[in-house]
Parts: sequence; structure tokens; C-alpha cells
Amino acid sequence: MAKQKKATKNKSDFILEHPNMAAKDIVAKGKAIGLAFTEKYVYTIRSVARFRKQRDADRARSGAATKGGATSGAGALLLAVAGEIGLGRAIEILEGERRRVMAMLPR
Repeated sequence: MAKQKKATKNKSDFILEHPNMAAKDIVAKGKAIGLAFTEKYVYTIRSVARFRKQRDADRARSGAATKGGATSGAGALLLAVAGEIGLGRAIEILEGERRRVMAMLPR
């Protein structure tokens, strides 16, 4: 027969389940169910959770902004070339093509 898991809660999960409760009250409630931690721990866990939430939101915003312009066409081709031959070489090729096009344009 397989071993059954204990139904104990993770301290940080317990803290994050009570976002509007005072730290002092969370410590007392946690102690009642067998979880021991300090008020400082509560503040730390909440701070880390806020930081991670903000970081994830920033990453989602920046990821959407950078993907938008280079998902198709010339931008995607440029990224593919830069990935294959390296950014320095891709810039050299681009500058050469720019010089060639500028030479063909009337002045």
C-alpha cells in the first residue's frame, strides 16, 4: 500500500492565503494549527510575493513588446540571421546593404 502524504500546510502558502490579515494575527492562527513563524517572516513572505508578482508582470509586458515587431517579415528574418551568424556579422551585412541601396538612390 502507498504511503499517504501529510496534510500539513506550507508556511508561505498559509501566509499568502490571508493577505488582509495582520501579521500578528497570522502568527497566532498559524501557531494554533502547528506552524511556527515570526511576524518578520510574514512581512518577508509578503514582500517576496509582491516582488515576484511585479517581476512577472514586467516580463509579460516586455515580452509582448519585443515579440510584436519581429514575429514576421524582415524583423524575424534579421533575428534569424543574427542568431545564425552572430550579431556583429549581421550588422556588417546590414551596413553593406545600406551602402549599396544609398548608392543607387539619386541625390
